[in-house]
Amino acid sequence: MKNITLCLTPVVLLIIGCSQKTHDNVEKSSDQVVTSLEDISKTIRTVQETANEVKKFSEDMVVTGERVKGFKGVELIGSTQWEYKVVSVEDEQGESLQGSLNELGKQGWELSERLGSNRQPRLIFKRRKEAISE
Repeated sequence: MKNITLCLTPVVLLIIGCSQKTHDNVEKSSDQVVTSLEDISKTIRTVQETANEVKKFSEDMVVTGERVKGFKGVELIGSTQWEYKVVSVEDEQGESLQGSLNELGKQGWELSERLGSNRQPRLIFKRRKEAISE
């Protein structure tokens, strides 16, 4: 019986030792899983916040796009030079006058002012002078 006890003692000690090591490994793994799940949760919250910010930015850009839809450009130059054209309105009427005005518009002229009497009106047009390279 002593022999059996002597033989079984190391086996029992080995089993107890392995059980403790297994328990420690399981506990360590559980802690790592909890930490990983917390990290994943933080990442999901960050992604949700970023998605909300992108959505708000997109909505703001739609509003901004509607506001600037008609702009063809913005001049940032401080001093603008203009050139002017004076056109006397003779007896032109209707389509003839309209055609003349449309042609001036295509050339970049904009009606600035009307001068003179009803019998001899003059139209003052202006447009930006092309920048001259120095």
